Amino acid sequence: MYCEYAHSMSFSVRKEHLSYWIHTRIIKCRAFCCAKAGLKKVRPSPKKYRKLETRTGCLACIYFTTDTEGRNWTVTKFVEEHNHPLAMENEQHLLRSARSISKMQGSLIKNLTDAGVKTVHAYNFLSNEVGGFENVGFSKSDAYNFVQREKRALIERGDSLSLLKILQEKQLEDSMFSYDVRTDELSRLTSFFWMDGQSKIDYDCYGDVVIFDTTYRLNKYNLACAPFIAVNNHWQNVFVGGAFISEESIDSFCWVFNTFLKFVGGKLPTTIFTDQDQAMAVAIERVFTGTRHRLCQWHISKKAPSKVSCFNNEKSVRGLFYQCMSKCDSELEFDRYWNEMINRGNLQENRWLGDLHRARRNWSTAFNKDVLDLGILSTQRSESANNGLHGCSKTTSTLVECFMGLEKLVGSWRRGERDEDFRCKQGAVSLKVRSCAMLKHVSKFYTSKMFVRFEQAFMEGAAGVCVVDETRHDENNYLYVTKLCDGSDDKRWFVSYNSKTNETACSCRGFETRGILCKHILRIYNLKKYKRNSTHIFA
Repeated sequence: MYCEYAHSMSFSVRKEHLSYWIHTRIIKCRAFCCAKAGLKKVRPSPKKYRKLETRTGCLACIYFTTDTEGRNWTVTKFVEEHNHPLAMENEQHLLRSARSISKMQGSLIKNLTDAGVKTVHAYNFLSNEVGGFENVGFSKSDAYNFVQREKRALIERGDSLSLLKILQEKQLEDSMFSYDVRTDELSRLTSFFWMDGQSKIDYDCYGDVVIFDTTYRLNKYNLACAPFIAVNNHWQNVFVGGAFISEESIDSFCWVFNTFLKFVGGKLPTTIFTDQDQAMAVAIERVFTGTRHRLCQWHISKKAPSKVSCFNNEKSVRGLFYQCMSKCDSELEFDRYWNEMINRGNLQENRWLGDLHRARRNWSTAFNKDVLDLGILSTQRSESANNGLHGCSKTTSTLVECFMGLEKLVGSWRRGERDEDFRCKQGAVSLKVRSCAMLKHVSKFYTSKMFVRFEQAFMEGAAGVCVVDETRHDENNYLYVTKLCDGSDDKRWFVSYNSKTNETACSCRGFETRGILCKHILRIYNLKKYKRNSTHIFA
């Protein structure tokens, strides 16, 4: 009754004092007050995000008392005046005590989300049915909270206990196995993270560049599978940790990243690739301080034609965009091509491109020439993990089945790595140029897959790169200007070379980013008749 009155008067209500008749559970006194009653204690908070202070010390309230049988209710106190402005008539639907999800509405939202409809679209459907958001009876955030509560309630206690038992058994088998779980206020499992001994070893060896993705959700509880993927010396995927999470929120991602760091002794990756999830980006900034966050170029290029219409019929403008993504060697070069694209396509007012330009340091290679990224441009490696999981689990899979499915996939990856190790030990790679001393020397150190990448750069340098200028600064230091021999690109690359130490550096920064010498440096080594590479190649 008081809530209906409050709604008509445009203020929100919350529960206040409650007492019972002695030795019974019969209510003696029940009070309700304005939601702005009282004042909260001010505590200093280090958090960047702080909730707004809504309490004003309002005295508006109502007190009810009952008889000993709890049948007759009497109003004993009623304060009508408020010390704050009341909500406008068109804001009444936002009042907390006026919002609730009916059984019918809840059933409809559940059916729609179970069928794959996003929560926001289910909420929009309801608003269209009743003639506007103000008539729905609850907010969009209420709908999200309802879906999350339903999702958590689905995770059966027996299933989560079975999973915990498996994790504990694995910990007994592997002394380096680590796991952690997260529960809600009712002690129901909402997220879990694990990392075995081999994952820790692999991360220590190959954890400079990590790919993290949460797009796979094929299981009974619609949990997001979130594996951490690295790349080994055979150019294969390696699993360096994994999680299943019930919601993709900042808090959830922070928990995953903090748990990951705890299990690897605080060692941060140099670069991490993700999709354009805003909550994930905030969590990375908070937890992976010092790690370079890169966005998946594949997702960006997939969106581009729908966001920029002229990309569909003007190849030159689209070509400039792709040039900005991965073909620029400097920030100045990026700015030149970007401005040319904007002017040629009359895209000054395109909001998507404007937002993309503000985040350019997260996706363009031109701004990331100082850190290792192995030449990776997308999260496709993680997508391949999702494809593998698709064959191991289905929409009715339990937590245990999902976990065991991912373990099965990781096991196949590790068998592939052992097979490749055996193949490299049992045979020598075939050289394209058998008489080349440099290639012979390098083939003793690299795996076959990595040698093929090196050999390709060597051959491209020998046949496709020309030296157009040589400047000698002193007795040992030289500067070479190189270009492509076929004239397909007017760009110049500058290679510095020290004849005493054999140290080199190139303006393309290929070695710094990919870990393998670029074709421009290899062309200079070939020019100087350098037969054996220095340790610089294998640093």
